[in-house]
Amino acid sequence: MEFNPDFSITNQVSKSNVKPIKTSKRARQSPYPMISVFEALKRVLKESNTLQTTVKSFSECFSFVTADAIFADEAYPQFPASIKDGYAVLADDLSEIRKVIGVVTPGCKLDFDLTNGTCVRVSTGSAIPEKADAVVQVEDTSVVEEDEYGNEVTIRFSKMAVKGQDIRLVGSDVANGQVLVPANKRLSAAEIGVMATCGIKKVLVYEKPRVALLSTGDEIVEPGSELKPGCIRDSNKSSLFYSLVENRIPVIDVGIAKDTADDVKSKLTAAFESADIIITTGGVSMGEKDMLKLVLEVDFNATIHFGRVQMKPGKPCTFSTVVFNTKKKLIFSLPGNPVSTYVCFYLFVIPSIKSLMGYTKTLHTPIRVKLACDLKLDERPEFYRVSLKSNEEGIYEALGTGAQQSSRLLSMQGADALLMLPPASSEQSTVKAGSTVDAILLKTI
Repeated sequence: MEFNPDFSITNQVSKSNVKPIKTSKRARQSPYPMISVFEALKRVLKESNTLQTTVKSFSECFSFVTADAIFADEAYPQFPASIKDGYAVLADDLSEIRKVIGVVTPGCKLDFDLTNGTCVRVSTGSAIPEKADAVVQVEDTSVVEEDEYGNEVTIRFSKMAVKGQDIRLVGSDVANGQVLVPANKRLSAAEIGVMATCGIKKVLVYEKPRVALLSTGDEIVEPGSELKPGCIRDSNKSSLFYSLVENRIPVIDVGIAKDTADDVKSKLTAAFESADIIITTGGVSMGEKDMLKLVLEVDFNATIHFGRVQMKPGKPCTFSTVVFNTKKKLIFSLPGNPVSTYVCFYLFVIPSIKSLMGYTKTLHTPIRVKLACDLKLDERPEFYRVSLKSNEEGIYEALGTGAQQSSRLLSMQGADALLMLPPASSEQSTVKAGSTVDAILLKTI
């Protein structure tokens, strides 16, 4: 589909079965147990089953993941080919001066009368004459005689050839039946180039998940809108939208849900109808208008797999599943603070997308980095935004991106990685400059 941030689904309001709760009667503590990031990831990936396969043409398969290995059904090159611009010769010919008896051109006959004292001009990648068994590069020759039109007649060779010199043999690059691309491999430019070389026309790949984005809250207005007192522009959706576009994941905007159960239900219904993964932002904390989980459970019989995660930022992050029109939907309900949204998206949604797409390796691989300054530890494990630079020893140093409040989106700007800081303990409250810690690189999938 075409990625269009202005596109949105409109739908009629449908009545929710959620009953209003008086403010004084609302729960003061979350009913959801706090779980670790590791446990949350386990639960996400358990529900993120690989999607169905489909056949894509060569021109459509870029960025999809292969469902089967792709094999070569022909050798490449299909003929002995020259590695250099130069002259095809007989390797045992020791003549210093040789006559140029022809030039190899695409599609020409290759039965030149090649004998001692003769040679045939070839270019890089061109076929080798039938009798030739070596190529001498043009740099090792000089012109002795030319005709009236400036064409070479005789050539002096400053170096002699050895048999097989500068010739690519049939199948030396790709053998017939060789695996070109393994199964469960995302098709990048390199794989596309290999497939083009070998004439691959159709590829069996896994479908990509379609992702719907839904913002929630009476205070949220569209980007570019004039702000009224108490309102904020919807930055989360724009950030998530283009993160998905950057990863070439189909994405659709289902709008902004007002703080009513009816509107939340309507917008969720539209999202379930259009997508495999639904990402919502806001409405998952303990406020009187945070009703997203309640609507999911009451109106859609959702299974809430977790509602709190032991992490900073992003503690209220919620993951649930719904069966809608016989199909399972994955719902990631992310906190409304911009940094919390982005960190949770990267930690939980990206691995889920990769699993659905057919990746075998879905989790982020940590790297080790050195701290440039002291960092105070929080009571929760923290994902701290940093930029990276290589020091004189070739080791990455981590530099903070400013104040780390979950509402401060500027802390994501210029961030290359998320430090994985442990929780504070009685033995350790600070990580000192020069210490090495794990970090997750922020990069496209």
